[in-house]
Amino acid sequence: MSRLLFLSRVDVAGLLPGAAEQLDLVEHAYRALAAGRVELPPKPGVHPRKNSFLHAMPAYLRDEDVVTLKWVGGYPANKAKGLPYISGLIVVNDAETGLPVAVLDGAEITAARTAAASGVCVRRFAPEGWSRAAILGCGEQGLFHARLLHALRPGVEIRAWDPHPERIERLGDLASAADGWEDALAGADVVVTAGPIVADPPSPLRPEHLGERWLALPIDFDFYVSRETVAAADLFLADDVDQFEYYREQGHFRGWPAPEGNVGEGLGREGSAGRVVCCNLGIGALDAAFANVVLGRARAAGTGVELEL
Repeated sequence: MSRLLFLSRVDVAGLLPGAAEQLDLVEHAYRALAAGRVELPPKPGVHPRKNSFLHAMPAYLRDEDVVTLKWVGGYPANKAKGLPYISGLIVVNDAETGLPVAVLDGAEITAARTAAASGVCVRRFAPEGWSRAAILGCGEQGLFHARLLHALRPGVEIRAWDPHPERIERLGDLASAADGWEDALAGADVVVTAGPIVADPPSPLRPEHLGERWLALPIDFDFYVSRETVAAADLFLADDVDQFEYYREQGHFRGWPAPEGNVGEGLGREGSAGRVVCCNLGIGALDAAFANVVLGRARAAGTGVELEL
């Protein structure tokens, strides 16, 4: 009989490393991907309801000899039902035998690694001396990004916007409410757009809404950021170029230019660019890196529930 360790979201949240280690995990994974040391097929998905998705995200990290699969769903309509937009599970397999060894709640890792991915880009590509940020969309990702930005730059001024004011309130002292999304952007050095991922998005954010130097992080694909804004950037990167092109085939990113490379490659570039777009779609390599650390900590602490298969 083999045993399977189950870790709930509460377990995972208590086992995640701090912000600095999370950033280092993401950067290592990005650089490993750029160097060809990660096996990462474009994630397949199904779409049972309008604007919903269920994606399978397999990854193999050669450096750590770690194999995982995340099965993640995104349902925008869940908010009206009092249910989370994003939910999922991460399965960890033994790389030697292929046997499953653990199942982790995927929501906490998804939220943390997505913000950490943005944080790596802020650390490398944000304008020097950046001090103001805008967050458009204040669901779970808005909250995790606000925390991460403060960890990177204590005292940063964050202006937040969401069409549902109660979501801005959950950010508390981390951000102040803007009168609209355009108001939130005024003077922002770093822009995080965290709206829903939908077909035929409005994409209202144009270059004239931004200043001379900025970093844009559209984690909602093309919901806010327009093709004109991406075309105006001095540097455009995606976390996974093949995945970006896959989503373009599915109808997203219409009219956007092709990325100049992946984020891992961009991290190794010399110099800096004044206007940067990093489109982090979410890659299974980051889930694998975080799950590996969490699982190691769980085993050391005796956390979780063991199940017999």
